[in-house]
Amino acid sequence: MSEKVTFKAELRTKTGKSANRQLRNEGKVPAVFYSQTGENLILAVNEIEFVKMYRSVGTTRLFSLEVDGKTYDSLIWKVQMDPVRPRPNHIDFLGVVAGKPLKIDVPVTTAGTAPGVKLGGRMAIYRNVLTVACTAETIPAAIVVDIAEMNVGDTVFVNEIDLGEGASVMADSNFALVRCAAGRGSSTEEEEAEGEN
Repeated sequence: MSEKVTFKAELRTKTGKSANRQLRNEGKVPAVFYSQTGENLILAVNEIEFVKMYRSVGTTRLFSLEVDGKTYDSLIWKVQMDPVRPRPNHIDFLGVVAGKPLKIDVPVTTAGTAPGVKLGGRMAIYRNVLTVACTAETIPAAIVVDIAEMNVGDTVFVNEIDLGEGASVMADSNFALVRCAAGRGSSTEEEEAEGEN
């Protein structure tokens, strides 16, 4: 397991559009820290340093958020992007507590090469993320679906995903997650139809 990253943020007292605009002009991003214990902090972070850290930890890896010499086990909870430029506009951090349940969106990826693809099929992934119930200690970095033995027509359903003890996918129905579909037809139409089930 890689070493936990430490990221520094500073407290800010001024809020509102004008104050946030000034922060961004200074190369900083307004942010808010929410804790599972109910603590809230209004923060500012260095934009370049945050982007570097975000690329490293994503939204599923714990890091230490340092504010005024105090550290919090945290997650990047939400990043609001600028509608025009590719830069963060606002950030929400979540401070987590060991053993306390939380719900988090985890990306879905695949591993391996499906024999069905070699025979002309194509992989259809119907969800890019899934909501997982877990604790800070059991957050999966990603939901990895092994497709190495999938042939044309094979489907992996969400109920088949096992994240181990302490973490589970939240789903109201047993929908198709990944399918090795036939090579013809519209993948967009199939995916839209699947999303309605």
